[in-house]
Amino acid sequence: MQCRFSFKHMKTSQALTDYTEEKVVQRIEKFSTKPIDAHITFSVEGYNQIAHCSVKGGDGFNFEVESTCKDMYGSVDLLVDKLAVQLKKQKDKLKNHKQVSAVEELAPSDILDPEECDNVPVDAEDLIKYTQAKG
Repeated sequence: MQCRFSFKHMKTSQALTDYTEEKVVQRIEKFSTKPIDAHITFSVEGYNQIAHCSVKGGDGFNFEVESTCKDMYGSVDLLVDKLAVQLKKQKDKLKNHKQVSAVEELAPSDILDPEECDNVPVDAEDLIKYTQAKG
């Protein structure tokens, strides 16, 4: 994983860079196994401390997360929480993209009207299996 850092309207801080890299890398590696490129930008606008993260993943996803707080370390913590939500959402999408529910598998002809249920023939073997399964 590769992290790049940019600072706007503030001096560079190795402590902030190390803190952010530790938090972001830990959170990203929890959700992804493929290479990821993260570009984190720290900026100050008035009294607001802004942390912005742009993530490009090996699974073909790109997203951006931004957080604002009065303290830069607080902004980083909020950023990491938002990043975790986005990564979890992306992982769930990749994990569930081919699952088909039982309702989608039924053809319209397989669904019976309540009036037709009484006219369906039932074997004795089916009743025995039903009572054993229920039992």
